[in-house]
Amino acid sequence: MNRTDHFLSRFMLQKHHGEQSSKAPETRDAAVIIPLISRAEGWSVLFTQRSWQLRHHPGQVCFPGGRKDTSDTSLQMTGLRELEEELGIPSHQIQIIGELTGGQTLSGYHIHPYLARLHHPFTVSPAKAEVEAVFELPLELLLDTNNYQSLIIQRNNKPHKIIGLTVDNWFIWGATAKMLYQLAKQYG
Repeated sequence: MNRTDHFLSRFMLQKHHGEQSSKAPETRDAAVIIPLISRAEGWSVLFTQRSWQLRHHPGQVCFPGGRKDTSDTSLQMTGLRELEEELGIPSHQIQIIGELTGGQTLSGYHIHPYLARLHHPFTVSPAKAEVEAVFELPLELLLDTNNYQSLIIQRNNKPHKIIGLTVDNWFIWGATAKMLYQLAKQYG
């Protein structure tokens, strides 16, 4: 059993449902799906790059997801709805295997990440208005904490310490990198 398969078996055996973390009253709930894909060469993670035309976070690498709508019956439903809207992948192609600890972003969202397995065969049909690119990165590299680095960014004239990493020329930072690092620390 390789390291990635070991990670998945540990994660699924624990039936991890995430920890409830407190959120400030001014935050808005959002959910993301972290899609895992089994390939012949090993497990990979599906990412999107946000369109450069979007007002918020243009060009940023992220997981499919977004803000909870009033019609969503749960945050898990939010993530699945957003995945279908952004990538055209219906919820019956996804098996949720757990929820990671959520966290607050600098932009005022409380993100609830769901780890999920994407079942074959599937077709990706990106929503051009929202998605610039869709790509996969090897889970093995994302579970290696040595690939992460601390960075300082300026936001509202204040320095903020964030985490980031570069894999296959894709720079991942912010909330997405934080979720991946949490995963790597717990299960890598």
